[in-house]
Amino acid sequence: MPFLEERPAFEREFDAFYATYPIDISALLGEMDAVSARHPEWLPDRRKALIYETAAKHCDVQIFRHYPFYYEIQSGRVRNGWGFDGIGAWLKNGPFGQTLQEDWQTWKQPYERAGIFNAGQPIDLDHHCIGYDNVLTCGLSGLITRAANRLKTARTEAERAFLESTCIANRALIALSTKFATKANKMAASETDPCIRKSLNRIADTAGRVPASAPQTFYEALNTVLFMREASSSLEGIGVSILGHLDRMLDPFYQNDLAAGRITPGEARDLIRAFLAMTDAKFQIDKRHETSTTVMIGGCDAGGTVVFNDVTRMIVTAYSELRLLNPKLNARISPQHPQEYFDLLADLTAEGTNVLAIFNDDVLIEANVRTGKAVEDCRLYVSGGCQENVLQNTEINSRATLYLNLLQVFHMGLYPDHWTFFTGREDIALTPFDTCDTFEAFYRAYLHNLKTILDTFIDRRNAFEKEGWRYNPCPLHSATLSDCIENARDMVAGGARYSAGSVSLIGIGTLIDTLFAVKEMVFDHTRIPFHQLKDILAEDFEGEERLRQYLVNRIPKFGQDNNALRTFSERVFSDLADVSTGKNNARGGTCEASVFVYRSFVSLGKKTGATPDGRKAGEHLSQSMSPSTLSLGQQSDIGSLLNILEPLDLKQYPVAAVLDLKLPVTRAGQPAFIVPIIKRFLENGGSVLQLNVVDPDILLDARQHPGKHPDLVVRVSGFSARFNALPGETQEEVIHRTLVQ
Repeated sequence: MPFLEERPAFEREFDAFYATYPIDISALLGEMDAVSARHPEWLPDRRKALIYETAAKHCDVQIFRHYPFYYEIQSGRVRNGWGFDGIGAWLKNGPFGQTLQEDWQTWKQPYERAGIFNAGQPIDLDHHCIGYDNVLTCGLSGLITRAANRLKTARTEAERAFLESTCIANRALIALSTKFATKANKMAASETDPCIRKSLNRIADTAGRVPASAPQTFYEALNTVLFMREASSSLEGIGVSILGHLDRMLDPFYQNDLAAGRITPGEARDLIRAFLAMTDAKFQIDKRHETSTTVMIGGCDAGGTVVFNDVTRMIVTAYSELRLLNPKLNARISPQHPQEYFDLLADLTAEGTNVLAIFNDDVLIEANVRTGKAVEDCRLYVSGGCQENVLQNTEINSRATLYLNLLQVFHMGLYPDHWTFFTGREDIALTPFDTCDTFEAFYRAYLHNLKTILDTFIDRRNAFEKEGWRYNPCPLHSATLSDCIENARDMVAGGARYSAGSVSLIGIGTLIDTLFAVKEMVFDHTRIPFHQLKDILAEDFEGEERLRQYLVNRIPKFGQDNNALRTFSERVFSDLADVSTGKNNARGGTCEASVFVYRSFVSLGKKTGATPDGRKAGEHLSQSMSPSTLSLGQQSDIGSLLNILEPLDLKQYPVAAVLDLKLPVTRAGQPAFIVPIIKRFLENGGSVLQLNVVDPDILLDARQHPGKHPDLVVRVSGFSARFNALPGETQEEVIHRTLVQ
C-alpha cells in the first residue's frame, strides 16, 4: 500500500505502542549496578560497554506492521526524548555523574538567574552526528575489524579499554539487528495481509545482514541511517539529532537500484516518505513542538561536485506532500546549483510550510577551512539540532551548550558595583566604563570585558568537559567518527579529527545599536553625559519617554540604510568574531565564532535592563544576527535587510550566523518572488537564512480562535512548530516579530 494511504494506520500503530511508554527498566539497572560493583578495575569506557552488553542480552525490539524500517530498541528511552534516559543514561546517572551534574548546577545557576548566559549540560550530549559515511562504507563488521587491528598496537590500558568497548558496542548492535530479523520472521509467519507480509520478510532478510555488513541497496542504506541514529540515541545517553546529508549519501544506492531494476521511482518516493514521517509521529509533534532532528540536502560532495539529484527532489516533495515539521529541512546551496534547485526550494517556501533553512556553501565551507580543517572534510558539513554546523564523519559537535548575553556584558561595565558577585566569585577584574573619556576607550573596554568573561566561562566549562571520559564516554558513537579508532581515544576525550566548540553570542543586533547610540549620544555629539545616561537606563526611562523615542527613531540602527552604521556593524561583527575565537577547549580543539540563539534572545532579554538603543528592561534582545525589533519597526524592506550582509565577513563565523526573514504573505505565494531573495542572500555573503511566510492577521486570529487554524506552522528559532502547540509567551513573541517586520 502506498505510504500516503498507509500513513493513518502507521500513526495509530505508533500511538498505541508508545502509549505504553516509559517502560520499567529498574531490574536492568540493578543488574548493571551489581555487575559494575564486581569490577572496580574497569575504566569508564569498559563500564559504558556494560550498557551495550545488557541491551543485546535483555532488551526487546519492536517492529511496526505499518512501517517498513526497523529501529526501536526497548531500552527505557521515553517516546519523545533525545536519548538522555533509559539504560543509555546509566553511567552518567551514577554517583560520579550525579556529583558532576550537581557541581555544574551549583556553578551555573547564579549566572543564569542573572541573565548572563543560558547553559545546557556539564558535557555536551546533544546535536551529535553519526559518521554515517563510515558505516555505509564498511558496515559494523568493518568497524570491528578496524578496532581489532588497532588493538594489536594499543600501548596503554586506556587505549585497550576504548578499543575493546567499541568492539563490544558494534557486536551488540549486530545482535540487536539479529533480534529484529528473528521477530520479523515470526511476525511474517502469521501475517495475513500480503503487503505487510512482504514488508516483514524484507525486514527479516535485511536485518540479518545490515548494518553488520555495508548496505547494498537504497532501502538498506535508508534503514542503516535510521537504525544507527536510533540505536546510538538509545544506548549512548546522547542526542543524535542529525540524520545526515541524505541526498548525497543515498543517491548512488538509488541509481544502482534503478539501473538493476530493483526499485521504481514510486517505491523510492514511498520509502523516503516513511523515513521522514517517523520523527513527527514518534515525538508527538502536536504535543511537543521541538525534536532537534535535522536533515541536510544539496551542497556538494567531498570533491566539490554539486549535489542535486533525484533524492533531493524526493525529499523536498515529501515535505510538501506530508506537511512535515520534522526532521528540520536544511538546504545547502551555492550559485553553482541549477535553477531547478532554486525553484524547488522557492516552491516549498511559497506554500507556507515554514520548515526550511538555507545554508550558503560558499561562506560556510570557507569559514571552516579558515580554522585549519581540510577542505574535503569541510565540504561535508551538516547542521546540528538548530543551525550550528558540524562536519559529518570527522567532528564531535559541541556548539549548542552556552549562550552568552552580550548586553549583560555591557551592563557589567556600566554598573560594575552591581556585579561584584560575579567578579568576586570568578576572581576577575572588569574595566568600568566610567574611566573611559573617548569612544575608542569605551569600545576597547567593552571588548576587554567580553574577552575576560568569555575566557572565564570557557575555562570553567573546560573543567567539566575534561571529565567527559568518566562522565559518559561514547565508544559506540566514537567508532563511527574518523580517527577515534586510529587514535584509540573516545570522542569526548578528543579522539575525533576535529573537536571544536563555541559560545553563541546573543543579541548582536541590539549590541550594535547600543554601542552606536553611546557613540552618537555621549561621545560624538555629547547630547547627554554618560553618568546621566546611566541613571536614566537604571530607571528604565522612567519620565524620559521623549528621550527614549529619540533614541528609537532618530539614532540609526543595524538593518537600516545608513553608511556610518554599516561601517560600524562591520567592525563590531569582526571584533566579536576575533574575541570569541581561538580559546582552547578540554578536548584539544578551539572555540569558534557563532551567532545563533535558539530561544535565548527571549529568556535572556527578560533579565536584561534597559539599553541605550531605546529598548526597555525585559524586552527581547535581537534574534541571531537579525536586526532588533526596534530597527525592524522603522524599516521592513526586504532588500534593505539583505543589504546588512554586504559589509560583513561572515566567513569569520564557521558555526553559523543566522538571518531571520519574514516574507509578506501577499507576495510569498509567488515562487518567482522568492528565488531572487535566495540569490541576493548568497551574493551578499549571508551564512544561514530562515524564511517565514506568515500573515500577521492570521496569527492574531489563531491566538484567539486556535480551532480555526489547526495546521498553521511558523518558523520560531532553529525549529518549526504548529502555532497552536507553542506556549502562549512564544506565540506572543512570534506575533510581535511578525508585526514589526
